[in-house]
Amino acid sequence: MNNRPTDAGPGELQWTRSLWLVTFLALSLRLIWAWWVPVIPSSDGEAYDAFARTLVLHGTFGWEADHPTSFWPPGTTFLHASLFALFGIRYEPIVAMNIALSLGIIWVTARLAARFWGQNVAVLSALVLAAWPTLVMYPTILASELPFLFLTLLALDLWTVPGLGRTTRALLAGLVLGFAALVRPQALLLPLVYAGGLVLTSRMERAVLLEQIRCVVLAGVAMAVVVAPWTWRNHQLYGEPMLISSNGGITLWMGNTPGTDGRYMSTPKKYSHLPENERARVLGQEARAYILQDPAAFAARAVKKLLILYTNESVGVGWNSPGIREVFGEAWESRLKRLTQATWGLICLLVVVGVWSSLRRTGAVSTLFSPITLSILYFTAIHMVVVSQERYHLAFAGQWAILAALGLLQLAAWRQVWSAAATRPSPQ
Repeated sequence: MNNRPTDAGPGELQWTRSLWLVTFLALSLRLIWAWWVPVIPSSDGEAYDAFARTLVLHGTFGWEADHPTSFWPPGTTFLHASLFALFGIRYEPIVAMNIALSLGIIWVTARLAARFWGQNVAVLSALVLAAWPTLVMYPTILASELPFLFLTLLALDLWTVPGLGRTTRALLAGLVLGFAALVRPQALLLPLVYAGGLVLTSRMERAVLLEQIRCVVLAGVAMAVVVAPWTWRNHQLYGEPMLISSNGGITLWMGNTPGTDGRYMSTPKKYSHLPENERARVLGQEARAYILQDPAAFAARAVKKLLILYTNESVGVGWNSPGIREVFGEAWESRLKRLTQATWGLICLLVVVGVWSSLRRTGAVSTLFSPITLSILYFTAIHMVVVSQERYHLAFAGQWAILAALGLLQLAAWRQVWSAAATRPSPQ
């Protein structure tokens, strides 16, 4: 008997009753959470709040009106500041935007799942995202995860959507990736990731290779158009090229310096007098020298940062901690952390089953080098080199949900086999 999952096959997403119900579930859970838990910015949220206020009130991107910065990418602040400018300095519009982004993430993920794997996987991947506790908690957080995830998934959707001309697809995807890069510069290389995945899964067909090279060039031009004004602003600030943000060398140093545990570290006070661009350059040089002096230790740190990235998930609770304590009491903070950790472990187990199922169904090349999987590997590799934190795996939550959906479909197939075996008459 066949123990493989069945589906209608890859195709464009159909808005069935099941998908509408999943969308309603996602909206309801997030509205309930936002109704109960107030927005009280903490950690990175405090920075985004301060930057947005300074930008609206003084026209300066920075902590204070007379201290402009380029340490953080500006995209998330631009979103928050736009809402502050339109509706006043209040958090309800940001919560509404975050809920809209959450639904957009579910929609685009389902489109990609249907296109690569079929309608059943699309509905299940939407269900995983809808009920994912950490993502349910994110609308009340000022952070970059939701806009970055939505924009990068939307870019992949545009890159692969049928019915649009190649030039149109590449230019639209490039524009979206340009905005994603202003949220997090990691998006800058995604055209190569998306194109590389399509070329590799086509077994290096010459026509596909040439088409993807053309798409990468066009997308790069579109991205440059979006990013160029901010790059010029940084050039005026420092008198030298600074593409988006000045934290690249610093994040490399955080993950590669004596005493690091792979996570965030404060920069040394002895460099506090240096301008941001020079501080980043000095710390980046120190990090590269530290890597080269002991490559084996660098490899060991990379494994440690891999574990940091994948073995925990409590950021949704941690960054909502003040609001959770205010409404539910301190005891609920630890309870919710256990919930998010348990569900993350369950999702990871489903992903393992899903990857195994895909390897059996489509083979190693189609599984490992699909743009879905290759983008996960890309983000993972980045954080094995620079600083790592648990929240960074949310950058590929949509792709992760698709693999988890494959796991759910495989479990359903196994259940059918076991049920049939249990009801089969025993031989006389």
